[in-house]
Amino acid sequence: MEKKPQPSVLGSLGALSGIGFVIAVPPAILAVAGHWLDGITHTEPLFLLLGLLLGLISGAYGAYRLFKSVFM
Repeated sequence: MEKKPQPSVLGSLGALSGIGFVIAVPPAILAVAGHWLDGITHTEPLFLLLGLLLGLISGAYGAYRLFKSVFM
């Protein structure tokens, strides 16, 4: 298997900022959606915590995929 060439400094900075975006956005969106669902169903922390957990898992997986595509 042939290795990819190393990205430039600007390419690495762009990838790192993309990883930060991928890690931060899904938990925020899913936590807000969980809070909204809690308001509708009156199950105060249940959907908030579930959304936060799913957001953290999806953010970590997305960051892994982005890191793998850029640096490996």
